[in-house]
Amino acid sequence: MEGLDSSLLQGHLVISGGMSEPMVRDPMQQIGRARAQQRLIAQLASRPYGQSSLQEAACLIVRAAVDTCGVSRASLWLIQNGLFLPLARSSRTEEMSSPPLDAHQCPQYWEALNLERVLDVRDAWNDPRTCERLEDFQSRQVMSVLEVGIRNAGALVGVLRLEQMDHQRAWHLDETAFAKELADHFAQLMANQRCLDANHSRHLFQRAIDQTSSACLLIDRSGRIEYANPSFTTITQFTAEEVQGRHLADLPALENLGRILRDAMGSLACNSSWQGEFCSRRKDQTPYWGHLSVSKIFDEQQHLTHYIIIYEDITEARLARQQIERLAYTDSLTGLPNRICFIQQLEARLTHKHDEHLALLLVDVDNFKRINDSFGHNIGDKLLVRLAQRLHSALGLHGFVARFASNEFAILMYETDFESGLALAQQLVCSLDDPICIDDQQINISGSVGLACAPIHGHDPQALLKHAGLALRKAKTNGKNQVQAFSETLNAEAEFRLFLENNLRLALSQNELAVYYQPKVCLRTGRLVGMEALLRWNHPERGMIRPDQFIPVAEETGLIVPIGNWAARQACRMGAHLYHLGMGELHMAINLSPRQFADPDLVDKLRAILQEEQLPPHLLELELTESLLLDATDMTHRKLNEFKAMGITLAMDDFGTGYSSLSYLKKFPIDVIKIDRSFVKDIPDNQDDMEITSAVVAMAHNLRLKVVAEGVETGQQLQFLRRQRCDIGQGYLFDRPIPGPELVAQLQRYQQ
Repeated sequence: MEGLDSSLLQGHLVISGGMSEPMVRDPMQQIGRARAQQRLIAQLASRPYGQSSLQEAACLIVRAAVDTCGVSRASLWLIQNGLFLPLARSSRTEEMSSPPLDAHQCPQYWEALNLERVLDVRDAWNDPRTCERLEDFQSRQVMSVLEVGIRNAGALVGVLRLEQMDHQRAWHLDETAFAKELADHFAQLMANQRCLDANHSRHLFQRAIDQTSSACLLIDRSGRIEYANPSFTTITQFTAEEVQGRHLADLPALENLGRILRDAMGSLACNSSWQGEFCSRRKDQTPYWGHLSVSKIFDEQQHLTHYIIIYEDITEARLARQQIERLAYTDSLTGLPNRICFIQQLEARLTHKHDEHLALLLVDVDNFKRINDSFGHNIGDKLLVRLAQRLHSALGLHGFVARFASNEFAILMYETDFESGLALAQQLVCSLDDPICIDDQQINISGSVGLACAPIHGHDPQALLKHAGLALRKAKTNGKNQVQAFSETLNAEAEFRLFLENNLRLALSQNELAVYYQPKVCLRTGRLVGMEALLRWNHPERGMIRPDQFIPVAEETGLIVPIGNWAARQACRMGAHLYHLGMGELHMAINLSPRQFADPDLVDKLRAILQEEQLPPHLLELELTESLLLDATDMTHRKLNEFKAMGITLAMDDFGTGYSSLSYLKKFPIDVIKIDRSFVKDIPDNQDDMEITSAVVAMAHNLRLKVVAEGVETGQQLQFLRRQRCDIGQGYLFDRPIPGPELVAQLQRYQQ
């Protein structure tokens, strides 16, 4: 039981007798025992106990009880919350320990022990005071017990127990007196230990107060300082002697502290403590921040006597927190407020001025990735800084501008209705067209703007941001470099887009997707030369969903990769089927998106599909978008070269609609150019389209490339393309896209 905290424990000493014969008592023996008892008490009183003094004293007491009284066993128990815990034991026989006792299980015994100073029990098995412990006594053959309570301030804190085994024993007065004296001595030891502990705690507390880094002040009810620790001097530069006996209000540098304390008194009227932050000045008038805690001190009669003030210098932490807040709410590159700060500003305006007319503009720099790739990220960063300065200067105090994302800015205009907001958005688009010169390089940019206004487009921040975002997306989808204001139509489009995304994930597994095939015809001979595989989605509720509606969603979500792999396998399987039916070497063209091309396993997957479906590689044609070639990397070049090495034909799709460049035709192993339908549909009515088409065909032939014209729908278009010696035609004039199951039958009418 070493290490027990004496301030938490209560105790009980038990002595049990173990001699087989009752002691023979005579006067001389009694006198000898009395003298031995006196010597023991004197020894206990004079013994210098160590740190575990209660443990040492308890061991001496139980050994002395056994030796002096001749009992079988003696033990001393401490009591904690009604539980008897052994502190020391001594025995003449082989020890059989008594288990810890719960007073709640022995209510008669517990009541007797509290009411009587001594329990001298001759017949422990049948005595009503101890019979509740019969099972324990019988198991250890205890017949008689003598128990003396140990008390501290009237409370029962322990017991000294003497036990006699094998036979009953009548306890004599001198034994009872001796046991009581031992118990009293142990009680005194416990009281002394508590005093020592209390003094030690007081000294320890004083050292802690003196050495703590927090300032501590003890003031009376009137606010007069009675004590100040050394840390108070360290923080305020006032010595304890300078402030002791003075009111806080009398010290100019501590005036704020006094005011804070007066304010705290109001809270302390209902609470025992108060805490908060304050700003004050040191003796040399330099400012500092502190975190303050004020608590009441009461006397024994619960009368308020003092206040204790504890505070620490949090100046550095406060400055660091302000810096963190600046970083948390400021964009580190441009110095503008960031997204979090903008949203807070928007929420504040909508909360405090619910009916205010606000215009929210989201401004996106078009094709910013291309600028970074062309000029480098350093130039791109400088461009954003210049744009931020331009926007901030243009708005002045009439609005709030923030950097919302990488190349996106958000503008909040106060007291601005829809018409004014739309006019401002148009001005911004025009101003973004002005070139910016950075490091002697002139950079031409453009921007797209999405506009939403309060209250007509929403009353809460999330709704306005969502609607402005939808408008910005529409502006970029429609070709960029324009303004798009929010309308409910955009909400419907967003909901339909969400429907597409959710249902597209199930379309492949539920066999809702299908591949259709549109024939391609040699314009010189009219013979069938191949076909393009086109993806279709037949939704069970919505019916046929257009490819231009669901393919962009598949691209953005990444679903185009598994869907594209499935479509490629279906197309190769159909191509092989036609080849083995003897329908000639018909080229099967499939479209590859940039997202599919980014798949590192694309080459291996296509090689495996060709082998498994038994389609000769030279009959497969891959149609590539201009955007894929525009953002080409070394990996793009390697993949294209691998496809060429396999014998696969490469075609550039929709040539002329984007950033078409002749350099693509030189840098990449392209075999075929497909003229976009937008140049064919207005022939022969549009002279420009005719000139462009003629030039593309001539250029391609000079580069030994084949040309495919898409969207051929009239005889006049066919005649024009033949005159220009365009190689292949594709369009409704020849055939609409044909479902897979009908393809073989439909192709029978073509000249083989």
